[in-house]
Amino acid sequence: MYISKRNATYIVQEISKIIGEKINMMNADGVIIASTDVNRIGDFHAAAKELIDHKLQEVVVKSEREYEGARPGLNLAINFQDEIVGVIGVTGPYQEVSKYGQIIKKMTEILILDQYYKEQKDRDKRIKERYLDEWMFGESKNITPQFVKHGNSMQIDITLPRRIMAVSFITLEHNTAEEQSIIDSSEKIIIDLVREDKNSITLKSGMELLCAIEDCSDLEMIKLAEHMKKEIESRYRIKFCCGIDSNCEGYAFIHNSVIKAVKALKTSLRSPQKGIRLYTSITMEIFQSELSSNIKREYITRIFKDCTLEEIDQWIGLLNIFYEEEGSIAAAAQRLFIHKNTLQYKLNKIRERTGYDPRSIRYSSLFYNAIHFYQDERDKMIF
Repeated sequence: MYISKRNATYIVQEISKIIGEKINMMNADGVIIASTDVNRIGDFHAAAKELIDHKLQEVVVKSEREYEGARPGLNLAINFQDEIVGVIGVTGPYQEVSKYGQIIKKMTEILILDQYYKEQKDRDKRIKERYLDEWMFGESKNITPQFVKHGNSMQIDITLPRRIMAVSFITLEHNTAEEQSIIDSSEKIIIDLVREDKNSITLKSGMELLCAIEDCSDLEMIKLAEHMKKEIESRYRIKFCCGIDSNCEGYAFIHNSVIKAVKALKTSLRSPQKGIRLYTSITMEIFQSELSSNIKREYITRIFKDCTLEEIDQWIGLLNIFYEEEGSIAAAAQRLFIHKNTLQYKLNKIRERTGYDPRSIRYSSLFYNAIHFYQDERDKMIF
């Protein structure tokens, strides 16, 4: 077994905290890969090399002249699966450090074993994630009987009828570390809720969490999503956004369900107040993902001709709330924290600058498209 520097450092720190002595760990080449004395890391340790070469269980160093790079102390073999994989050393007079000998040895081997199992678990998790990624995003022609059998070997039965729910979040925190912690905790809540059904599966894909839920009705999917939303938003300053596919299309065509759920999710992210969106409930958003960024940006600049980027950003924010409130001046003004007359003035200003009246049914669809295109392209807009 190969002992990584990261694992070696963790083990040295843990043992040092317990016994309060100077600890070193050497690899199978006799090189110090972790130490309480960082200046010694990378040095050759001849006593450790001798122990490994001659398959000894311990080497006592009595003076600094005895072994190159070694100081007085006790060096013990680290055994894993009947093989010496490294050496743990404690610096100090033999009479003082010898009493720690077997304790240090056993602690190190237990920590090595623990790290090994963690790495195996992480490896198995990555293999499963790659398999699920290939299933959900691959072509249906690749979902062969052999592919199904490979999943069964990992206790994953992809043939069970399932629907897809895509989840993401909009955080209300401005601290990056706190924001990521909240997202991680929210995702764990979702994963735990999904796992209550042993036949349901989750997969993290980019910023989205995909939930393959055992086949059920739209009503049951919405009920589960609402439960997730309540659990998360009651604990954290975060908006739960969710997209749900249209129906179960069979395990070989799960990628179709993923595409639909993600499109519905993107609609939810544009209007987080609505939170949960069914694919069957979205309209023009279906084709938006098919349009290139260049086309979307050109559309925005044509609608808001001669407007600066700052003005476009302000108008889009105002119009988004205005349309979310179904064109209600009173409700929109309240959400914008401005007087109704001020809102009327701003809407008139938009009409003057663009030539289109945002209060007119005839032109509302133009602005509706612009809002969604801008939300997709905001970070790429440069004038």
